[in-house]
Amino acid sequence: MTQAVALTDFLGTTEAGRLNPAQRRLIVEQALLLVEQNYALLPFKVARYGINPLQRLRLLLQRLGRDGDPELEWRMHRELLDVFNSLRDLHTRYTLPQPFNGVAVFLPFLLKEFTEDGRRRYLVSRRQAEQVELDDPAFGFGVEVTHWNGVPVARAIERFGEGLPGANADARHARAVQMFTVRSLAFAAPPDEEWITLGYLDASGLAREIRLTWSATPIETAAASSADTPLGVDVEGAQLARLRAELFAPQALAGLPVARSPEMVPVIPELTTVFEARRVTVGGRTVGHLRIRTFMPTGSGIVGFVREFARLLSALPPDGLVLDVRGNGGGAVVASELCLQALTARPVEPEPAQFAATALNLRLCRTNDALQPWLRSMEQSLECGAPYSAGVPFTEREWFEAVPQSYFGPVVLLTDARCYSATDIFAAGFQDNGIGRVLGADGNTGAGGGNVWQLGDLIGALAGQKEIPFRALPLGAGLSLVIRRVLRVGANAGTPLEDYGVVPDERHHSTRRDILEDDADLMAAAVKLLEKSPQRRFDVELSEAGGSLTAVLSVLGLDRADFEVDGRPRFSADLGGNPGPVEVVGCAGAQLVRVRGFDAGELVALRTFVRRGETLRPLETLAD
Repeated sequence: MTQAVALTDFLGTTEAGRLNPAQRRLIVEQALLLVEQNYALLPFKVARYGINPLQRLRLLLQRLGRDGDPELEWRMHRELLDVFNSLRDLHTRYTLPQPFNGVAVFLPFLLKEFTEDGRRRYLVSRRQAEQVELDDPAFGFGVEVTHWNGVPVARAIERFGEGLPGANADARHARAVQMFTVRSLAFAAPPDEEWITLGYLDASGLAREIRLTWSATPIETAAASSADTPLGVDVEGAQLARLRAELFAPQALAGLPVARSPEMVPVIPELTTVFEARRVTVGGRTVGHLRIRTFMPTGSGIVGFVREFARLLSALPPDGLVLDVRGNGGGAVVASELCLQALTARPVEPEPAQFAATALNLRLCRTNDALQPWLRSMEQSLECGAPYSAGVPFTEREWFEAVPQSYFGPVVLLTDARCYSATDIFAAGFQDNGIGRVLGADGNTGAGGGNVWQLGDLIGALAGQKEIPFRALPLGAGLSLVIRRVLRVGANAGTPLEDYGVVPDERHHSTRRDILEDDADLMAAAVKLLEKSPQRRFDVELSEAGGSLTAVLSVLGLDRADFEVDGRPRFSADLGGNPGPVEVVGCAGAQLVRVRGFDAGELVALRTFVRRGETLRPLETLAD
């Protein structure tokens, strides 16, 4: 299939039973192997949900081994989907084979949710252009949807969400809204209905109906490989996000010029689909709004990603920052954690990750250099019967030293239940390291606390060895899993991120005005939180003469500055208002100077200078 067709036409041309009996058994055998020997969250999920996925897979395998005519192939697919969905883990999934892998179904509009009078209500946020069946001029942006095939739409979404694998109630509901009109057939069965009758209120409040047909369209199927670069990403969510952009905002993907307002801060071309930066004025206060849509590095790589993040921070207003990761399905764990360091003067404590202590995971650690940090504890865990290895961070602590603090004012982080994986890790690190307040559009994040590997990553990890237990699956079928689980740090040290997620410090219920007026009430709530935090400035100019350093400081909200030269403390200055020049003697040939700013004894600001040739220069972005 190369273009969109009616769902009925697609289903009418698909072949039933493409897999032979041996191929079906292979898929189930590999699923059983991965869940039993590699899945980092199996004991946690079994205890938390009272499930027995291993026994269900064994029973399915036994059923497939019986003599006689094989049962319908879809029964196997449905059972596998149900087993994996019972884990409530968007990382650990079964991907259907062709022809379903690579196909999505959609209706020609998107929904957004808001709360009014204590009830969840839904507006049309986008409709597909040039869609013949949408010739009803009354059906468009901002109309309220009331019914879905005669069922109140809120109840229809609730029922749809009950079968989804989100890790908590908020995550399942948010996913149901997100996927209600755009769904991937790689991870779920097709809709039962061939068309739907939608009830809605037009602009005048008159109740109307429209009949819409499901369409099927090709979708990208590239899986996120994570063996070399630790990834935490919702693959299905990322695929559907791209499809939604193709269907409803194609200009964003086509690189077409977008009208720029004076409030917008330009982003380098290769990262325009990743970052959006602007100045926002709310109640007379101008703050920065920086949206991060994904932590998946593009051609710029992790270094380029973090450099652009730091550059955008320095270009935004200093009086407050609204950092927005709503809907961010994750990406590179290291990129997300290094970005945290650009927001704080204190060394960021990265979150540790653990393997399940199994013989097969130990074999992976013994044969891969990148997994050596876990090897010793894996051996000890198997010797003493511990269920997990030691927790080892993905991001090495010395890497943080290369990232300068790039923002000094107060920061509020916006989250929702669609934040997942590396974005969960980012939000948890933001909260655990005390960087700022978290404002949630939902009561929790998506709670994906792990590093995802594909079956292909496991095969590659043992490439060239004898007796490799992993086998590639037929016809594009796939398996993915959490290979390492992540734990929180700080006040939440040791708590699994999976399922529990990040609970915001404050909650904002989306309003009708948020949908119609570009998050107006949400931004007002964020600015109100910023006003509760002190404003700060810490500008330092450094010059050299006669073996001494002279610092000119412009500060706000700080009372002390400490000077460290080449790793040694050299001087401490009390600050009041904008102090005069500060001289630090005996610093000839200094290579590295750190100036730390304090407020009531708390480290809150850091400026770093490094020698470049004959001059000490401020470190303004990620060091080479």
